[in-house]
Amino acid sequence: MPQLFSTLLTLASALVAHAAVQQIDFTGVGHIYVLQSNSWQTATPKQKVGCLDDFGKFVNDKSKACGTFSRLNEYPYTLSSKHGNCTFEDTTQPRNTDSIYGGADYAWHCQHNYKTEIYDELYTIDGFNYVFLCFGDFGCYYDAKKTPSEHDVLPLWQYRWGSQQMGITPGHVQLQLLWEKISDLPNKREGEKRIPSPRIEIAEGMQVPLEGRRTKDY
Repeated sequence: MPQLFSTLLTLASALVAHAAVQQIDFTGVGHIYVLQSNSWQTATPKQKVGCLDDFGKFVNDKSKACGTFSRLNEYPYTLSSKHGNCTFEDTTQPRNTDSIYGGADYAWHCQHNYKTEIYDELYTIDGFNYVFLCFGDFGCYYDAKKTPSEHDVLPLWQYRWGSQQMGITPGHVQLQLLWEKISDLPNKREGEKRIPSPRIEIAEGMQVPLEGRRTKDY
C-alpha cells in the first residue's frame, strides 16, 4: 500500500507539473529563457540554449546573468527590466538584414526612454504545456544568428516568413521564449484584474503553426 500511494503521488505531481498554462502563469517577475525549437507542440525546457539579459539580449545562461523582467498587470501588459521598457520598436537596435522579410525588424531591447504600447506586449496562450511567449498575430517563434557562446551578446528578432523564405532565415536559428516566474509583483493586490486572453486556446491535438502571419511580397 505505501508503494501504491507513492506511485499515485508521483503521477499526480507529474500531472500538476504539466498542467495546461493559463494567463495567470505569465504574471509577476521572472526570467526569460530561450529554447532552440521549431515546434511548440514538442518543445520542453530541456532545449534551453540561453536566456535574455536585462537589456533584452540573447546570452549564454551558464556564463552571464539572466535578466529579471516584470510584467504589468494592467494595460498595456508589457515587460520591463531594470533598464526600462522592452520593445521590438527601438530604432537604435540592429535590424535582421539577413532575412528577406525581417529586414525592417529591430532587435528586442529594454531601455528607459521608451514608452510602451499594447503592440509591445508579449503574451502566452491558454493550453500551452509551458509558458511560451508570443507576439503580434500568434507569432510564437524568434530568430537569432546563432546560439550564444560564453561571451556572446546577441540580438533577438521576431520570426518572419513568406513565399520566398518559408522557414527560418538561412543560417540562423529558430527559437522560442519561455517564462520562468520567480515572484509576484511587489505591489500585487488581491483581486487584480485578469489579463485578457488572446483569441485562441490550445486544445489537445491542435496543429496550428503559430508562426505569425505570412508576410506579403510587394
